[in-house]
Amino acid sequence: MSKILAIENEKIVVKLLTTGATLMSFYIKSKDVDIALGFDEPEKYLAKGNASMGKSVGRCANRIGNAKFNLNDKEYNLLVNNGPNCLHGGAVRFGDVEWDVKESAIDRVVFSYDSADMESGFPGNLHVEAIYEMHGNELTLTYTGLSDKDTIFNMTNHAYFNLNKNKTDILGHELRIPAERINLNDENGMAMDKVIEVNGTPFDFREFKVIGDAVSANGVVLNQYCRGIIDGVVATDGSDKRLIDNLDTNYLYENSVEKTLCVLKNNSIKLEIKSDLPGVQVYTGKSLDIDGRDGHYGMYAGIAMEPQFCPNAINYDDFMKPILRAKEKVAHIIRYIVSEV
Repeated sequence: MSKILAIENEKIVVKLLTTGATLMSFYIKSKDVDIALGFDEPEKYLAKGNASMGKSVGRCANRIGNAKFNLNDKEYNLLVNNGPNCLHGGAVRFGDVEWDVKESAIDRVVFSYDSADMESGFPGNLHVEAIYEMHGNELTLTYTGLSDKDTIFNMTNHAYFNLNKNKTDILGHELRIPAERINLNDENGMAMDKVIEVNGTPFDFREFKVIGDAVSANGVVLNQYCRGIIDGVVATDGSDKRLIDNLDTNYLYENSVEKTLCVLKNNSIKLEIKSDLPGVQVYTGKSLDIDGRDGHYGMYAGIAMEPQFCPNAINYDDFMKPILRAKEKVAHIIRYIVSEV
């Protein structure tokens, strides 16, 4: 049965849910605002169309192409649940299962989950922990994994953020993404192994940019724009090529050092996300359409910034691969740092 836990210090209060080791709420005391989208009722996190709101996503976040991969010269087949692909872990998603509470303190909670060998088609009995802890104005989330067989391990959190009290949209927020490269997407939203420099494209957020100035419902559809870059095709429909209608894009860093992945701000709050993971999927929430604690979450109501390995990296040659070797424990850190503007 789902259980809600809270951790708190003098600056922030965070509510967590055992279902999915989920980040339910991220309340900033000095601003009297909850910057995370979510639900008050635990059962809504399992309802259809929950948008993976705040959930811990695994074993492998994002898409695996054609729902299969090769590891150690053996092919593993997964559930097809997104076009031809496997999305966010397949048949048994870590965000939909009950996690155990291994440790609970005023400013720290440790969740654990044991995923059986071949659950959702993935090899290895995998022990996973999600460790939430506070340090001043920072919430640190650490995902650890330990398996008895070689497997793949690519955990992230799927929180949506909106720094305003009114959760109408995030189009007035400013966003900075220091990455210089992105993957191009195919028609199913899969990040391909084709990479471009962001310089000169609408995907360039290396300096702060107002999201609404870069994202427009009247802009060029992201996948069409990407295909145009690949083919050298220039559209002649009169649309503004500086605009896209949505970000659902993997930004590449391709190193394992801790660095700033994204910075989001409005006129009073700044949220910085740091991680040692090699990339971040940024999604501006165009498809959101669900009732939450703040009312209805519609288009662009929140932005998801998900540190992770490159989607489908296990099937590509040129990216860091999320391979977890047997009996070698791994840990990846995501830091959410809030400050006043």
